[in-house]
Amino acid sequence: MLLIVGLGNPDKEYEKTNHNIGFRVLDQVVKSLGVSFEKKEVAKAQVAIYGVGEKKVVFAKPQTYMNNSGLSVKELIKKYNIDTKTQLVVVADDFDVTEGTIRIRTKSGNTTHNGIRSIKNEIGTNGFIRVKVSIAPKPEFVPIADFVLSKSVHEAVKKSEEKAAEAIKQIALGEPIELVMGKFSN
Repeated sequence: MLLIVGLGNPDKEYEKTNHNIGFRVLDQVVKSLGVSFEKKEVAKAQVAIYGVGEKKVVFAKPQTYMNNSGLSVKELIKKYNIDTKTQLVVVADDFDVTEGTIRIRTKSGNTTHNGIRSIKNEIGTNGFIRVKVSIAPKPEFVPIADFVLSKSVHEAVKKSEEKAAEAIKQIALGEPIELVMGKFSN
């Protein structure tokens, strides 16, 4: 069992923003695997399920808004009996990651990302797999909130989004996380 969570905000006005890259990555992966997100919410999230039994992968897009992502993730972990250290993967935007790349970590340190902070606070640990998708470069004089809620328009963001989708697909298909980290992280 694997729970892969993409972070974002549910309203249409946020669809193409930098902050919704987690939702967009999961949309790409789910489509490529031939499954789709269910209309009915599960644990305050849209979910898509790929595979069966122990080989099941649950893709989730919390509908609690970014700053409260942890509320949904906590419920999903309980519902699917997830070991956060080995079975929880969170995909989120990050402007500190090199432009056009992704970074995969098995433990998350201190963060300014409100969605990741919410998850850590709700589940009581920072021991989960995190896929940081670059939305860099952040203009020097633009406030963080304005930048993450602005539209993703440059090619570097599209490039990092595509890399993240490929990495997540490989993880979902059973590729060991260490191998995926080696292939995709900078």
